[in-house]
Amino acid sequence: MFSKHKLITSFVVLLLFLQLFSTSSALAATNIVEQFKASSGIWYKDTRITSTSDQAIKSLEMNLSDPYTKVEVGVPNPLNQLSRTTSQAIAHTTEQHQVVGAVNGSFFNQDRLPMYLISYHNKLVNAGIIATGEDQYVNEPIAFGIDNQGKGKIGHYKLDLSFVHNGKNYSITSTNKERSYDNLILYTPDFPSEYTNTNPYGMEVVVSNLNSKLDLEFGSTLTGTVQSIRRHGDSTNTKIPSDGFVLSAHGDSLEALKYMKIGDPINLSVNIDSEWKNSDFMLAGGPLLVKDGQVSLSMDPDSPRARERAPRTAVAIDRTGGKVYFVTVDGRQSGYSTGMSLTEFAQHLKSMGIDEALNIDGGGSTTMATRFPGDFQVKLANRPSDGFERSVSTTLMAVSTAPKGMPTYIYAGKSAEGVLLKGASVKVNLDYVLDQYYNPVQINPSNVNVVDSQGLGNVNGLTFTAAKAGEGSLSVQYGIASKNLPIKVVDEIGKLTVSPNNVKTMSGQKIQLKASGWDTANAPVIMNNSSIHWSVSGDIGTIDSKGLFTAKDGVASGTIIASYGSTKVNIPVTIGDEVLEVDSFDTTDKWSTSNVKASSSISNLNTPKYEGSQSLKWNYQFSKTEPGTSAAYLDAKSPIGLSGTPAQIGLRLFGDGKLQWVRGKVVDGDGNEHTINFTEEKGLSWNGWKYINASLDSSWKAPLKLKQIYIAQPYEELKTSGTIYLDQLQAVYKDGHVEPLFKDTGLNYWAETEVDYLINQGIISGFPDGKFQPNTSLNRVQAAILLARALKLDTNSAQNPNFTDVTKSYGYYGEIAAVANAGIMQGKEGGTIFDPYAKLTRAEMAVILKRAYKLPNATENPFKDNYTTSFAFEAVKALAEANVTNGYSDGTFRPANPISRTEFSVFLYRTIK
Repeated sequence: MFSKHKLITSFVVLLLFLQLFSTSSALAATNIVEQFKASSGIWYKDTRITSTSDQAIKSLEMNLSDPYTKVEVGVPNPLNQLSRTTSQAIAHTTEQHQVVGAVNGSFFNQDRLPMYLISYHNKLVNAGIIATGEDQYVNEPIAFGIDNQGKGKIGHYKLDLSFVHNGKNYSITSTNKERSYDNLILYTPDFPSEYTNTNPYGMEVVVSNLNSKLDLEFGSTLTGTVQSIRRHGDSTNTKIPSDGFVLSAHGDSLEALKYMKIGDPINLSVNIDSEWKNSDFMLAGGPLLVKDGQVSLSMDPDSPRARERAPRTAVAIDRTGGKVYFVTVDGRQSGYSTGMSLTEFAQHLKSMGIDEALNIDGGGSTTMATRFPGDFQVKLANRPSDGFERSVSTTLMAVSTAPKGMPTYIYAGKSAEGVLLKGASVKVNLDYVLDQYYNPVQINPSNVNVVDSQGLGNVNGLTFTAAKAGEGSLSVQYGIASKNLPIKVVDEIGKLTVSPNNVKTMSGQKIQLKASGWDTANAPVIMNNSSIHWSVSGDIGTIDSKGLFTAKDGVASGTIIASYGSTKVNIPVTIGDEVLEVDSFDTTDKWSTSNVKASSSISNLNTPKYEGSQSLKWNYQFSKTEPGTSAAYLDAKSPIGLSGTPAQIGLRLFGDGKLQWVRGKVVDGDGNEHTINFTEEKGLSWNGWKYINASLDSSWKAPLKLKQIYIAQPYEELKTSGTIYLDQLQAVYKDGHVEPLFKDTGLNYWAETEVDYLINQGIISGFPDGKFQPNTSLNRVQAAILLARALKLDTNSAQNPNFTDVTKSYGYYGEIAAVANAGIMQGKEGGTIFDPYAKLTRAEMAVILKRAYKLPNATENPFKDNYTTSFAFEAVKALAEANVTNGYSDGTFRPANPISRTEFSVFLYRTIK
């Protein structure tokens, strides 16, 4: 064992230890989030530890002294079959055999076969292996099981699997696994394949004509006869007989088989030490974590595997073996659960009062399932680190064999909590009913009875309507089960509020207002909207008796008035046109960040802005070491209400072109979350400002609230770091609403299609101030940049063109070198300079586009210009032939004119297309 026991003899050291322990404990807070009885002898508990490394721990406690409680093992059939823990539990559930909890079992190989010993009903299912090395999980033969007295047991075992030939006894390495160096493997009909599938560098003996059934019961010996032999070097695949077995040897183990002859008798024996004899099952694992109530690891606690903080699963027992525990801790999920080292896990198990504990498979396999109250089958209870439940080999199951009982426990509540205002109604919600064994009862709604014994109102089915002031209770009854729900009825209120408390909406929109009240003791009052008197002030629209407001057509402002008796409240109303601002992003006060397999931060310092005084700067870093989707979330500290029923949510996003997926989440009036898409997967392809929007489903119940905006990356090769900026978040109320591409392009920009295409391809972008400068002349370096992007040229390893005015330290040296190397743009003055800031002429544009896209020569000159001697004459004709240019309305091309950003974008788009 590797646990360290140090005797503290100094009183001063003891005091220092206690002080440190107290300080450490103060930093960690343990909170039981949920606990319940899953059956008459099974308890489930969900515990959270909040400290510098948060932990989420789930546990099941099984009391085996309860006559209806059992612990069982789930064994795959065939042995290489993997399935989810929840699926195995559900498959093993029958009428009086309810699996109410389960965890993943022990380790398995890449070939899906179990790695370690399994026995079932005193019969060997899988011999497994024992690993070599103190850094290995299972380096000692240790198992958990239910012994012949029905008690839980964790301890060492000694498996004797051997055969006798010619009076000599030989040990067998293992069963039904891939044969490795110096192994002697027993292959039985339980092997997933009909053949041994071994290489020719060993020897195999086929034995059949057994004198009894091959079930490998502990303490048994059977005799068979050698039927055939496959010698060393023979590549024939040996078939496993249905009424026998195969002995397969390699290396040093060949000695056991090399003297066998056809017809020789073989005696096969299997046994286990007496402590495990006649056990219900055994499942080997490791390392041992706790022994005799103390931390006691059976592997090196300083080895990398033991020190790693990871998801873990353990099985444990108390001192008597009468109680069995399944315990999991989630991991690899920052902010939720970090995971534990094996020493930390053992310390936690010790703190639970456990006497013996054994580690079993963990990591992504760690799974806890339980039957939650009222459910008829188990569900996943933990959060696996893969983001989904992994298929596993074996499982351990907590089972209730209790019969169906009588309705005994009823769990019910009211549809709303608080004092009822006279005339208001509340519905009784019947959550579930359990029998005396905590099994769920199928509810027949017609047999549910609600009784108002004090006569404070009227009951219609499950709905109670208050009629007079007073206090009492509603008795909810189902069979012999009953539960009292307290009620209080008042006939006046002390305070009235209305949601929303400030209405901003569009012409013709309908908005449902909801009134809430408090009594004179400041307790919340349940009230119906129809109990309120609703009215409007100003020419803003109409409101009905249930608080449904319909806005007038056109821009207006006014007030909605809600009153009950002498209590009233005014709600200001503003009616706009097509869009309403949701957030300007001038500050980050409304937002925070969260992350999955990522890190991120937000600020407003020195940001480019589209509107207002600032934009929101969002830095992100996606993890390349954690598999699965990485995501950075911009969370509204309080979900932001959206007035009315918007058709879209839109915003300006300054992109970094790194192909992230921009999404969001809204919450509807029923509390349901909906994911919205601002882009497709890999959709953030642009640089600079762009307006994007996400459609909202008209069937989602209002009021809607924006919960978060986030960027995600499911592709490992695209995980990177970057920075984007957000501005002008708005709700859009009109289908077909259009925003200009840029501030200076307007809604009728003649080149919008062409420029938008190039933006989406990451070829061109606007300026940080939100403008495109469409009429600004393009210079030569800008043309080089656009062509390098459009053609996806290698800008990192291009040969130096040796322009004297473009050094390697120049910001766009790579782009200029790339287009020069590709023969698209040439230098001036004999190729000695590039002249990067010279304006690009229409003639130069024609030449470089013809070169870049290898446009064929044309015969006809469609233009009136006298430029037949120009270096661009053939290029201009080629562009005209390809319908890239039509020239000016007067029939000229004007080759010497500078080309604008818009014109080049149009010509480049047409050439690409």
